[in-house]
Order: sequence, then structure tokens, then C-alpha cells
Amino acid sequence: MKAVTWMLLAPFRYFRSTMYRRILLSFFFIIVLTVTVLMTDFYFRTAGDLRSQSVDSMMRLTQQSSATLNSYMGNTKAFAWNYFGDAEFQRFVLTMGQDPDALSYYQNKFIQFINDNPIMTSVTVIQLDGFSTRVGTSFLDTVPGERDRLIDIGLEQNGKGAWVATSIDNRNVDAGLTLAFVQAIRNISLSSPGPTIGVMIYEMSPVSLRQWLKDVEGNGNSLTSIVRSEDGSVVYGSAAEASESVALSPEELVRIRSGGANGHFNSGKGAGSSLAVYQKLTGTDWLLMSRYPTHKLMQPVNDFTKRTVVIGASILLVAMLLASFLSSRTMTPLKELSKGMKSIEVGNYAINLPVRSKDEIGYLSTSFNRMAREIDRLIVKVYETELVKKNAEIKALQSQINPHFLYNTLGIIDSLSTMDGDGRVSMISRSLAKMFRHNISGQPVSTLEAEMTQIRLYLSIQKIRFDARLDYSIYLEPGLEDVPIPKLLFQPLVENSILHGIGPSVEGGVVRIEATAADNGRVEVSVWNNGCPIMQVKQAWLSKRLSSHVRSGELYLEESSIGLLNVQSRIRMLYGDACGLRFMSSEERGTTFTVTIHRQLPGEGDVHADHHH
Repeated sequence: MKAVTWMLLAPFRYFRSTMYRRILLSFFFIIVLTVTVLMTDFYFRTAGDLRSQSVDSMMRLTQQSSATLNSYMGNTKAFAWNYFGDAEFQRFVLTMGQDPDALSYYQNKFIQFINDNPIMTSVTVIQLDGFSTRVGTSFLDTVPGERDRLIDIGLEQNGKGAWVATSIDNRNVDAGLTLAFVQAIRNISLSSPGPTIGVMIYEMSPVSLRQWLKDVEGNGNSLTSIVRSEDGSVVYGSAAEASESVALSPEELVRIRSGGANGHFNSGKGAGSSLAVYQKLTGTDWLLMSRYPTHKLMQPVNDFTKRTVVIGASILLVAMLLASFLSSRTMTPLKELSKGMKSIEVGNYAINLPVRSKDEIGYLSTSFNRMAREIDRLIVKVYETELVKKNAEIKALQSQINPHFLYNTLGIIDSLSTMDGDGRVSMISRSLAKMFRHNISGQPVSTLEAEMTQIRLYLSIQKIRFDARLDYSIYLEPGLEDVPIPKLLFQPLVENSILHGIGPSVEGGVVRIEATAADNGRVEVSVWNNGCPIMQVKQAWLSKRLSSHVRSGELYLEESSIGLLNVQSRIRMLYGDACGLRFMSSEERGTTFTVTIHRQLPGEGDVHADHHH
């Protein structure tokens, strides 16, 4: 007997042995008692009140939503009715397409109406003879046959007007349904109502209508649709109910007809039961109806039960919150260190983390800051080294171009030297001497005016060679004379125009060089010729080469393109990718190469100092 008593009292002795265990046991009984009382009280006293409150809330929401839709529909009907008896509007419809002022006037009226009623998207006026006008905030095209159906409905109503569901095809959203108000236009006179001369169609925005429907459905617990009270079919509804499907049974229709303008009733049985709330829409035979599944109505009760169970367990999490507070002093520096590493990943090496302590975490932050500063210093050093390397590459590129013209010119001199008494040799020699004197001056930078002088000397030599087959003109916009540029930057473009444009052409042609100011502090130098155009295959190849990052040491596949690729490479190295060389070529418009550069060179101050020395 004593052994049995000992075993029965063992749990009591276990919890009594320490205060910690007694507190845990007390909390356990308090939580269990609280949950039991709350659940019992809720189920037996508040479940009915909750259902009643839910019904009242749903009724208010349905009434408010129907009032909003009634307001838009009433405004639309009133607006359309004003034009039904407007003699000036009737004359406009009869003469549609003949009076631009009247067309603009009424289009502005319709646009103002759409702006005042955001749910409307377009207004269409259709003359029975074929003319029509349409205004709106979106571009809606009715599906095939839908426009004729709407016109027929308007004619059947004989001027009274009617709201109908219509299919639309929107270029920006998926095709769907919307609502439209259709009213015939008659040529009314003092003696008779007159014949029907047209139809007005006012379309609601499918996007706004779907948004309105979502607002009615709230958090998605209900299924809302517009239903015909005559046969219970759906006029407009959410994606869960297809158009023209039957939403009401004959018994439910009887309840609605005997229930007045609004009301509610229970529908279905078992798991599929629901609470249906309806509100009649003014001026139509439509109902705004929302169905709320019964199991979702009781969801708050079930949720409350679950919450009360969770509350007990949540109390145990208080200790975790305290632990979280203490651990935050360790986690905060680690989070900052993580953000710092992400900044390093995206290239921000100037970051400096706050050092909050002198412990191991503080040592990590200090080491990270030291590492970031060292990386930043090394990057700056590498950048400066790359600048020096680029300057060397630019000089190498320029040295590739200088002999190119020399060989061509010496060929001309060699040919002309065989002619006795020809003064052209002297002229070519003098021009060539001036060009060489400019090129070997030792300064890498020139000015636009000096480069234009060099081009003029070059073209004067080529003029002797081609005689009447070559004409040229040079234009430098005033104010750009002192713009600094690298030597021989665009001379290869002129050489290319002579060699590949004028040279192969039997008739010869014209070369035109123009330097003009552009936006954002830039200058454009264009070289145009009307000689032979560039072949399409060569254009595609050259475009690809110019758009890629060309390096000075790269092997060019075609010798004829060395100058062009060198020019592109020099520009990209000096000015960056925002500047460069582009071209266009066709047989009708000739060939144009355009160089875009900045008005100033990088490090321009130092360059000018050397240039004017």
C-alpha cells in the first residue's frame, strides 16, 4: 500500500522539489483553464452574435458596393439621356465626319465625362450610315460581331437605353467581359420622334470593373457576381463563375422576388452550404449577389480556438525574446559586417564599419576596415598603372597611321616626277613638308583648326591626283577652333573616303568635312562622300568591329579597316565608351562617318600647358 501511495505522489514530489517546476506547473494550469473558459464562452455565447454581425457586415458591404455601381450607371444613363434630346448633337451625328470643330467639341465632352467617371473607359458614337467616333483612356476593340450586337440592342430599345454585358479585346490585358450602356440616337423634331440615326455605346473599364469586384469580395472569402433576376444567369462575375452560367436555382429566384430590394438566404447543404446576400441594381433587372461559404463564416470561431491554444505556447517564447535581446549585441556587428562584405562585392571599397567593442567581434570589424582600405589603395594603384598603359597604347596606335599616308603621297610624287615642267610636284612637296612638320612637332594634342588645316593640305594633294573627279569642302563651326583633339584623329576617315569611296567611282565625287557643336558639351566631326557605298556584308562586319572593345594589339582581319578601328580605339581610350565612331552608308545618301568627342580631353590643363609652350 505504501508503495502504491509513493508512486501516486511521485509527480507531486517532482514539481514540489523546486520553485522553477512549481511555476511551470502553475502556468500550465492557468493556460489550460483560460483556454477552456474562452472556448466554452465563445462557442455557446458569441457564435450566434458573430454570425449576425457577419450578415450585417456583408449586407452593408453589398449595399455600399451596389450604391457605387448604381452611381456610375446612373451618371452614365443621365449623361446619355441629355444627348438623346439634344438637337445640336443630332445634327452632329447626321453630319459626322464633315464638321471637325463639332467633332472636337463632342470628343472633349466625352473625355471630360470619362475623367469624371474613372470606371468608364470609352464612349463610342456610331452613325448608321457607317461613320463613327470613339474616345477613351484605353484602346479597346470589340471582338468580331460584338459591335453589331450592341447596335442591334440599342435599336431594339428604341431610345430607352439599356445596360448589357459585352466582350472586349484589350491590347494590354487579357480578353474578358465588361458592362456597356447602349442607347439609340433619334432625329427628334417638334412633330414626330423621327427615325433612328445612330447609337451611343458607353463602355466600363474592364480593369476598373475587375478592381471594383475585388473590392466587393474583400479578402477573397466571397464569390460576387451580377445576376439577372429574370432567369438567374450571370451577367458579370469573377473568374470562378463563367459568363451566362446559372447562379440561382428556381427556389432561390422565388425567395428573391418575394424578398424586396435586398436580403439574404441560406443556400445549399453540408460542406457546400453558403450564405447568399443580394442587392438589386437600380434601373436594371440585375442583382449584385455575394455568396459566403458557411465554413468561412465560422472561420473566426475556429481561428479563435487555435489562437487560444497557441497563446499558451507563445508565453514560453518570452524567454526566447529575452535571449534575442541579449544576442542582438552580438548579431548587430555581424549584420554590419555582412553588409560591408556585400558592399565590397559591388565595388564599394570606401566603406568603414563602426567598431562597437574591443572583443573578438570588434577585432573582426577593425580587420575588415583595414582590408577594405588596402584593397581600395591597390585598385587606385592599378588604375593609375592602366592609365599609363593606355597612353602608351594610344601612341602605338597613332604610329600605325602616320606611315599610311606617307606611302600613298610618295607614290604620287614618284608618278609626277616623270613629267617635265610640271609645277604640281613642288606644290605637293610643300604641302607634304607642312604636314610632316606638324606631325613631328612632338606634341600629341592638336586643335580642331590645326587638324582642319592638315585635312585641307591632304585634300589639295588628292585634288591634284584626281583632278576633276574630286571636289571637297571643309566647315568648322565658329567657336570650335581651339577645341583640343589628338593628332590625326579623323584623317584616316578622309583617307578612307578617298580610297574606298571616290577612288573606285568612275565619275568621282565630293568629300565634305564638317565640325559642329553637339549637346552635353560634345563635338561631332562628320566626313561624308558620295562615292561608292560600303557593301552590306562589309557594313555588318564593320559595325560589329566598331561596337566591340578593340585593343591596340589586336590583329585586324582587313587592312582597309585599320584606320577606322584605330580611330575607334583611340576615342574609346581617351574619352570612354560614351564617345566613338559611327557610320551609315547607302547608294542614295552616300557614306558618312561621324566622330563624337568631348570638348575637353582628360587632363586637359596639362595638355594645354605643353601645347602653348
